[in-house]
Amino acid sequence: MREEILTEVIPVEKIQIKEVSVENIQTEEMLVVRLKEGSKEAFDELYEKYRNMAIHTAYLITGNMADSEDVVQETFVKVWTHAYTLHHDSGFRSWMMQILVRTAYRVAKRHKREIPDDDTVMRMENRMNPSLLDKAIQMEEAEMISAAVKALPAKLRTVVVLYYYNCFSVKEIAGILGLMEGTVKSRLHTARRRLQANLKEKIE
Repeated sequence: MREEILTEVIPVEKIQIKEVSVENIQTEEMLVVRLKEGSKEAFDELYEKYRNMAIHTAYLITGNMADSEDVVQETFVKVWTHAYTLHHDSGFRSWMMQILVRTAYRVAKRHKREIPDDDTVMRMENRMNPSLLDKAIQMEEAEMISAAVKALPAKLRTVVVLYYYNCFSVKEIAGILGLMEGTVKSRLHTARRRLQANLKEKIE
């Protein structure tokens, strides 16, 4: 289901979610090893591989294309300059995303975009039929889903894009955001309820 939801948030490009094979993992590990040795070519390959994912994630968190481009640029500068701190070569994607999310939050805060706390969001929740979001997914109304995702508070948008767009597990998201797994699950649940509320009038 993750592969079907939220397929068009930024109109300029489309995310391609692919199965990760053992061969691809090994290739990435080799690229990371070369990156840590100072290979510009390895850096360029990793950048091209993850650029789309990074720009979409940054855009959803900041809500601004110019900011998202700045976030991605700063993220990959940090990837280049701090590659030596990555202890597990197979964990590049999670490590890179951790840098990106923290950078995006800092940029959003600098521009004084409010990030509501979860308790406030929960109080604003409407009780909706759980099937509404699934209906939207099945209808593949990308523009409608995009608008609903953009309306979510930044904390909720973040877990949605990491889970649905980038296919990170709850455990991986917890590591990226520095949260307990239960908190991630709670935010995902809250995000789904908010999406259902936003989509209700357009679905029914």
